[in-house]
Amino acid sequence: MNRLAAIIVIVVFVFGFAPAATAYPTMVRHGYASCQACHVDPGGAGQLSAYGRAQSELLVQWHPGGLAEDAAPSTATSFLFGLIALPEVINLSGNVRGGALYNTTTTGGGAGVRPVVMAADLSAAVDVDWFIANVSLGYGARNVGPAVVVSADGGGDNALVSRTHWVGVQLADKAVVIRAGRLTLPFGLRNNEHPSFVRAVTRTDINVDQQHGLAVAYNTDGWRGEVMAIAGNFQVRPDAYRERGYSAFVEWSPMATAAVGVSSLVTRADKDIDVAVPLLRQAHGVFARVSPVPWLALLGEADVVANSVDANRWGVGGVGWLQADFEPLQGVHIAPAIEASQVDATAAMPSTGAWLTLAWYPLPHTELRADAVYTSISPANLRGSGAFTALLQLHLFL
Repeated sequence: MNRLAAIIVIVVFVFGFAPAATAYPTMVRHGYASCQACHVDPGGAGQLSAYGRAQSELLVQWHPGGLAEDAAPSTATSFLFGLIALPEVINLSGNVRGGALYNTTTTGGGAGVRPVVMAADLSAAVDVDWFIANVSLGYGARNVGPAVVVSADGGGDNALVSRTHWVGVQLADKAVVIRAGRLTLPFGLRNNEHPSFVRAVTRTDINVDQQHGLAVAYNTDGWRGEVMAIAGNFQVRPDAYRERGYSAFVEWSPMATAAVGVSSLVTRADKDIDVAVPLLRQAHGVFARVSPVPWLALLGEADVVANSVDANRWGVGGVGWLQADFEPLQGVHIAPAIEASQVDATAAMPSTGAWLTLAWYPLPHTELRADAVYTSISPANLRGSGAFTALLQLHLFL
């Protein structure tokens, strides 16, 4: 089978079985405490830059025979595996992630296997001197959360969605980037495990929780940060459901293989998208990425959350995530994680979760991944006494 035929087969497989744009905060193990060099978004996640594509092949991909010290990236790192040549100022990429999902509760209800699609997007970026712009388009279901087109009058059909679209200016030799549009919220770890408590409770899922607004990012040796004024998600309607406020983080890297940061978020909506009443919500916390040895990266995040549905009712709680990513061989990852959430005042015990992830990067821009997740939700009557989820997925960057 020639290269073109192989690519077609892979693409058809992914769409046929058809999870979101991927970030690798564990790249701190390679001395990449900052994300700007490898991603179009200065805060990380989403579309890779040309340099990021090259580093993906050299540092992320599995090489059973090893790589020479002076190895250079191949043409397969380019768009469509090098089949199409693009001008240097234009960056195109596809992002498809899909597979099969199995879940059940300990009471036996809700079990079943079904195909899932987390992403089927095409992204484009233009980077010319001081000007930069990015847009993504994909296909997804309506009314599945703040990330896609949501209407208060119902509906459930599929629609064309845009996770991100923005324009910006780059100043001070690109150390400062000012952007306006639909952006990923600057908060905490941009980890792949977007259903995790830290992403779901703070509503900072890199797959579905983007908002419109204006952001200023700063990246330099040892420091990076971003602050965003949130104008609301214009893909949600009516306007009463749109959140307005701010989100921000600052991160310090005392060394190339370690980084610690703080995050803060405050928003208010006239009608919260979950409970349909006025809601002021806050999240403030700390996060860290550390690689004590090359084969291990540790990720942690802890946030305090506070929600108010009126002047007299406040709910204060917390949420946390701790993950160890072992890489015994380049391109082969074993990543256990634990999480906890205490945000329901009626719950006697916190909700907890345990993850085990196996990931393999056998080919350029290709990830095979299996996740096994057990969560115990409190109070128990929300979802039985516990739930088990298994997800097998194929992720392909085009």
